[in-house]
Amino acid sequence: MKYPEFEQFEEVLDDENPLCNKYKTKDGHIFYVEPGFYYGMLGFKDKREDDYPKILEAIYKVVEENEHVVFTGNYETPFLDKEGYIYREISDISDPLCIFVEDKSRGSDYGD
Repeated sequence: MKYPEFEQFEEVLDDENPLCNKYKTKDGHIFYVEPGFYYGMLGFKDKREDDYPKILEAIYKVVEENEHVVFTGNYETPFLDKEGYIYREISDISDPLCIFVEDKSRGSDYGD
């Protein structure tokens, strides 16, 4: 899947991890974007459109400051297990910026 937010980076084919996009920066930093993380990004884009550029800027800063990053949907069950990589969830990006989206999903109120 193409992620337009990362088109300025070189996309690298990774046959071992076809479900996650892999990118390389001009400085040689490598990062992966798991589908769950990207889905979280789209949630912010939809619900906090004015703040979305700040989130992107923070993501780019993480990539710039770290040579190996996996942007994951969930720390506990990441798609990738990469030695020497740091893992970041979307909340690791949005929370320090004080940009929040309330998750109102909950179970059904209907009983049997």
